[in-house]
Amino acid sequence: MKGRYPKVREATRARGMVLSREAAGSIASVRAPDLRWLVRVSVPFSYAASKNHIWTWRSRDVVANRRESSAFRERLTNEIRAAVFGRRVATNKLWVDIFVQKPNHKGDAVNVVNLVCDAIKDATGLDDRWYSVRSVDWQIVKDGGRLFVGIGQEDVEHAQACSTCGRVLALAMFARNRSNQRGLARVCNDCRRVRS
Repeated sequence: MKGRYPKVREATRARGMVLSREAAGSIASVRAPDLRWLVRVSVPFSYAASKNHIWTWRSRDVVANRRESSAFRERLTNEIRAAVFGRRVATNKLWVDIFVQKPNHKGDAVNVVNLVCDAIKDATGLDDRWYSVRSVDWQIVKDGGRLFVGIGQEDVEHAQACSTCGRVLALAMFARNRSNQRGLARVCNDCRRVRS
């Protein structure tokens, strides 16, 4: 093992594994979140939101984003941005609800998830690795169908994931460290305890 303190690093990793095992859940432990805030928006539905429609071949070797898909994403982004205006979106888990009113049964509701998440990222600035899809549902509406999107958070304080145990913890659980962008260590105080 490289580094000046291989025994300390190994002990820190071992402690992280124990904490990770203790925190691990199962499908039986899944519960509906108690959201502190929730916003919902809707836009007219179009299959331009489907991942099967987003990309096209411009020439033999060039793949491009279709204009109608880009326009749909921009419209959804603007709706979400207006809905969260003035609201603090914390760096923490963001719950996403998607309800698709599609005109027929030819397309999949789950195919809109990527575009919706990209629009949320554009609107909020929160990286999509923090997203958790709470629900995806659909119905067939022959005329005037819409795409409904809801986003919300139950934890409204900034957090980060420990690189050793993987738990998502409040920033106060990390020591100050000038070596990275945020100024916080990547290893939580619980995992670092083995060093003292």
